[in-house]
Amino acid sequence: MKHLIRPNSLASILLLSALLVSCSKEKSSQLTEEPVTAVQLRSGGAIDDDSALQAKVPMIVSSGFLKGGNVPSNMAYSGISAKGRRDATAPTISIKSPQNGTVVSGTVSVTVTASDNIGVASVSLTVDGSAVTSSSVAPFTNIWNSATAANGLHTLSVTARDAAGNKTSVSVQVTVSNVTPGDVTAPVVNITSPGDGTSYDASTTISIGSSASDNIGITSHSLSIDGIVVSSSSASSISYSWNTGTAASGVHTITTTAKDAAGNQSSKTVSVTINTVVIEPTPISGLRLTMPPVLNQGSEGSCVAFAVGYATRSAEQFYRTGASTYSNSTNVFSPEFLYNQIKFSIDCGSGSAMQTALDFVKLNGICTYQSMPYSSTNGCSLLPSATQSSEAASFKIGSYAKMYCTDRAAIQSMIAQKHPVIINVIADNSFINAKPGFIWKTYSGSGSLAHCIVICGYDDAKNAYLVMNSWGTGWGDAGYSWIDYDFFLTRTGTYCYAIN
Repeated sequence: MKHLIRPNSLASILLLSALLVSCSKEKSSQLTEEPVTAVQLRSGGAIDDDSALQAKVPMIVSSGFLKGGNVPSNMAYSGISAKGRRDATAPTISIKSPQNGTVVSGTVSVTVTASDNIGVASVSLTVDGSAVTSSSVAPFTNIWNSATAANGLHTLSVTARDAAGNKTSVSVQVTVSNVTPGDVTAPVVNITSPGDGTSYDASTTISIGSSASDNIGITSHSLSIDGIVVSSSSASSISYSWNTGTAASGVHTITTTAKDAAGNQSSKTVSVTINTVVIEPTPISGLRLTMPPVLNQGSEGSCVAFAVGYATRSAEQFYRTGASTYSNSTNVFSPEFLYNQIKFSIDCGSGSAMQTALDFVKLNGICTYQSMPYSSTNGCSLLPSATQSSEAASFKIGSYAKMYCTDRAAIQSMIAQKHPVIINVIADNSFINAKPGFIWKTYSGSGSLAHCIVICGYDDAKNAYLVMNSWGTGWGDAGYSWIDYDFFLTRTGTYCYAIN
């Protein structure tokens, strides 16, 4: 039976056709940007690392970064979970007691209510602008011996800090009224070992020594690691052996605290780094690594496999063997082999985590591109043959390390040593639609694609990192682009990785 087109239907079709032609013309005239719908054609695939496993990864930091006190302890912020925007929300804090205008005497417990969108790292107390003590354990109560201050009006200030360095301070004024000054001399405490800023390999046993003295006598003496008391005594010295086998990689604080009978208290804190390699910054102001040819991941969520397995692993092999060219049979590796085995679900659009990929290559290796070429149209369920897996075992990595994304000197030093750096970013629409000459400096206001790419160079004159992408040569400068050093910190997470 034939279907007839009614006149009103025909008019509708003609009108629709005219509109389509009009849209096409308008779209074709805007040559400086891809259509908005093109945003959906870019695939990412970056997923957060498991924080518990991530904590065990060796760390690389620059010496200046450590000396500058830039490294937060127990840093747990994840940029991908937070859409890649750096935590800019300061904690909130209020003083519960003593209240403003209170008359105090003797030992005073300064209690607070503190909260943060991610977590409060510490609350510190100052009296008339002079530091008294700090607490890193909820409910963040700080003890102050009011006998150490003259009778009269004093200002108590508490400051809450989070792991990203955001802080908020509030103050109250109290009147000290001590009838008998009594003992106002605080104990003297010291951590005899380890030294402040010392670095240790994983699973090292650290000998911790603390000493305390007082003009009258010590009543309590405690030792804590990252705010948790591990030893306490009324003796003048404490010795403790800390097995770091279960400690997270990174910076840890060791604190000793001593009190006397009058409530006077003193503390001493040192920081140590575990499983960390401290490197010096490179004097080179800019360089660019030679990378394998840029490819396109297509519609699959395989950016992590491209960044880790294809770009980084291939570059590592290229430089380690002193090769002059890239070859699919010797030093270019298969993202297909890696992605099909590490994706987080059977869906070809599903992603993976950087650490998952690195751990897989460390344990199983990766086969060459010639053995298992990549295609985004053949599905993602193809598993390697015994021959491909056997070849992969010859290309395992020995180790990898993490760095703070805020440690520019460490990242540049790794690049200078021929190690590409793997990063996650939250790509906005300006990055997604990057053209030649683009430097990512500002947020476009829209777009939040979790994506994994590779830093393969830098230029201090541009104040930017050079990155290699997996969206083909039609993106950016033939598959490469630049990210401003400072803006980079607002679009990435806490850590980045390098094979070493």
